[in-house]
Parts: sequence; structure tokens; C-alpha cells
Amino acid sequence: MRIAIVRTPEAGTTCGSGLVASALAAAGHHVGIHTDRPADPELVAPAGGAGTLRIGDLGADCDLGADCDPGDYCDLRDDLAAAWSDAPPDVVHAVGPAAARAAAATGLPLVLSLPVLSLPAGAPGPGSGSTAGAAPDVARVLASSEDQHTALLRHGVPRTRLRTVPACVDTDAFTPHGPALRRGDRPRLVVLGSLAPGAGAGTAIRALAGVRGAELLVAGGTEGEDPDRARLFRVAREAGVADRVRFLGPVAATAMPRLLRSADVVVAAAGYDVPVAPVLQTMACSRPVVASAVGGLQDAVVDRVTGVHVRPGRPDEVRVALRGLLADDAMRTGYGIAGRDRAVSRFDRARIAEALGEVYAEVVADLPVPATAGERRGNREPVAAG
Repeated sequence: MRIAIVRTPEAGTTCGSGLVASALAAAGHHVGIHTDRPADPELVAPAGGAGTLRIGDLGADCDLGADCDPGDYCDLRDDLAAAWSDAPPDVVHAVGPAAARAAAATGLPLVLSLPVLSLPAGAPGPGSGSTAGAAPDVARVLASSEDQHTALLRHGVPRTRLRTVPACVDTDAFTPHGPALRRGDRPRLVVLGSLAPGAGAGTAIRALAGVRGAELLVAGGTEGEDPDRARLFRVAREAGVADRVRFLGPVAATAMPRLLRSADVVVAAAGYDVPVAPVLQTMACSRPVVASAVGGLQDAVVDRVTGVHVRPGRPDEVRVALRGLLADDAMRTGYGIAGRDRAVSRFDRARIAEALGEVYAEVVADLPVPATAGERRGNREPVAAG
């Protein structure tokens, strides 16, 4: 099958479309991905199989956020139409509403993925607002969790067009075995991802005050001056744990497995639905997770099997969960083993690519069959037999 994936900047780094594109190509599909990040380390050409992977750069000037000029959609639409003029794809997978608006104008069958959107009313963080009008002729809309599935139904997406396909993880790169970041004798906790208010780092820092002797490594944010990192340092100082919190800044994808293997527990205590990739990577490295029971986190982490669920915004519950896990080596080991099994069986990129392939096949099968010459003539002329 010929598949085109269009990923614009509004999609951020949440969708794993690079992993999916490479896995689809490895499964034998011919994939073209149009992205603002052509150097994405997830975009790896398949080692074998009959498929291909071609990468198109949308360019540094591509800016299709919520406030972009409508003419920008036309520019992207024209670029896509030109790229597909000789060999149009069988199906287009747009990641984000802006990509969908541009791709829909080409008239090709369209599948839409959206960034996480199920925020509680008034919660801080990234939300995409109403999605029902993202594109007029979307054949399928993909939810990444049961929570997002429910939210999309509330936003008016027809149930018949809605499918749930979770995020994926590269279980070959993220494994329990391999080098780990150097550490001392202290129990080590790790927080990954966004440092924005409500994304979970602040809750983990406040919980650390009640976890004697442990250190907390906070990975994420931006290079150089980062207001969120400065705010979290103040939180650590007020909580009396500034000497036990280390801010690593952004961590390269290639270094992430070493960081995760060095952790005793990873904390994902967000107050709203956040990208689940860091938790899947943690589970693939056989490390237990303390996670808020929201959105994709609730789907990924099985309470008391691969980690512990806590209510959002409750440092006291995080503290209790961490104390229990750090005091029980066997429990941490068991949760880690179960997490690895779940990551491989449910979220491995090859399995997610297979699930997406089934959705694409549905879309293609629903297309109207082109009329034959005789059918186009109708009753005006008899069709010659033989």
C-alpha cells in the first residue's frame, strides 16, 4: 500500500509518527512522510522487506499552529498536491488538524491523528480545542487512548469513523539490558517530558520531601534559560529538597535508555492527559511507574501490575506509592518484568503499525469502485459480450 504521513509542527513530538513510518515500511508498505523534522532519529529506513521510506522536509518556515494564516494551508496543500501528482498515495495520514486541512483539499482518502486533548476544564497545558471541524472529509479519526476516544465523541466525531490506536515504543532500542547512567547509593527517581505547570514534575518534587534519602532526576525542558525549570527549582527549594533534585535539561533520544535503566522508579504524575511515550519507554526498560490515572497514562500503566496509579495533583499519594516501591525490591522487579511484557505485547511499534495498516485497509475498502465503461454508458448502449 502507498501511504503518505503528513506531520506539521502543531503535532509536537507526541505522536511517534517516525517510529510508525519506519515500522510500516519494514512491513512492506511504501511510505512517504512529510515532516518539519527530517532529522528525527525515529525515522530509520527499514533494514529489510519490500517497503520503502521517503522523507520530505516541510522546511523551517512551516508554521501551521492554531493562529496561522489560512493561506498557509493553501501553500501546504499545493506542495502536497505537487509531491503526489505522479504517484498519489492510497491513503493520507495527517497528524494534527492543520495537516488534515491541507491534505483534505487534495481529495485523497484521509486518516487523522490528533495530539492529546482531554484536559479538565481550566487545566494548564497543551489542548487542541474543538476537533470536529478539523477537516470536512476525514475517513477515520484515531484516538490514542480510551480517554481521548471519549473526548472525541463529545467533540462530535462520529463513532463509526473513530478508532483507537495507542502510541508505540521501539522495544529494540528500549530494553532492560545495556549500559546505564552512573549513579551512587541513593534510590533514584526520574521524571521525563514536559516541565509545564501541571505536567507532573512539580508534584514529583513535592513528593520527594517525604521520601527520605532519594534523589530525583528531571529530564526535559529547553536548552539555556528555561522559565519552567527556574520555577521548578524554586519549588524544590521551598520543599527543602533542592540538594536532591538534578535538572538534566533535554536528553537526547540515544541517551534515554541509559537514563531509564539507572532509575528505580519513574514518576509520571501529570494533572492532565500528556504524551505517553516516556512511560512506554520506561516500561520497555523494565522499570516501574507511578502514574496519574488520566488519559493515556491510565491505559498504559496497569495499577498494581506494572506500576501504581495515583490521583492527579496529589503529592501525598505519590509519596506513599514511592515509599512502598522503594521499600520492596521484589515488587519493583515484578512490576518491571510485567511492564516490559506489556510494552512488547501491546505497544511495540510493529504491532501498532499492523493496527494502522488495518485502519488504512478499511479506508481503501470503503472507496467507491470505479465504474466500468459499460456502467458509465448505462442503458444507452449494450455491453458487448465475450
